[in-house]
Amino acid sequence: MKAVFTALGLLLSVTACARDQDPASAGYFSGMGNLMDGTYDRRIEQREAEARSSEQIARDMQARAAAASADARATGADVAAVEARNRRQREELRRLEASLRQAEQNRNARAADLDAARARLADARRRQERIDRAPAAPDRSAEQAALDEELRALDALIRQSTRPE
Repeated sequence: MKAVFTALGLLLSVTACARDQDPASAGYFSGMGNLMDGTYDRRIEQREAEARSSEQIARDMQARAAAASADARATGADVAAVEARNRRQREELRRLEASLRQAEQNRNARAADLDAARARLADARRRQERIDRAPAAPDRSAEQAALDEELRALDALIRQSTRPE
């Protein structure tokens, strides 16, 4: 019996010594000590917590990627709308230029009105070119709105100047 207690005491003292906590490299006594004091269970819990954390990070990254993709689609739609508006404005400018040429051919056109229309049309053309060259910016919409208003006023001026007196 004394031998059993001695062996048991020896086993306990060996397991209480410094141990290797890695199951791949731990020897028999380190492994027994790690099993008995819960080291391996803590390692498993730690690894599972790390796996859960990694999975959460992956889900967060997927959510961010989806949000970024949605933002990119929305921005693309905004850019397409601005470009469509620019095309309409350029078409309106071409139409107005044709109207101006017609007004210039009309004998009843008033020279002062036509000069003013010509200057305003040139200014509108420069503004449109500046909008075309500028990168998409939040204030671009305000410039386009002002240009739309100028085009309407210019259209009215040209129409008025081409009416018979």
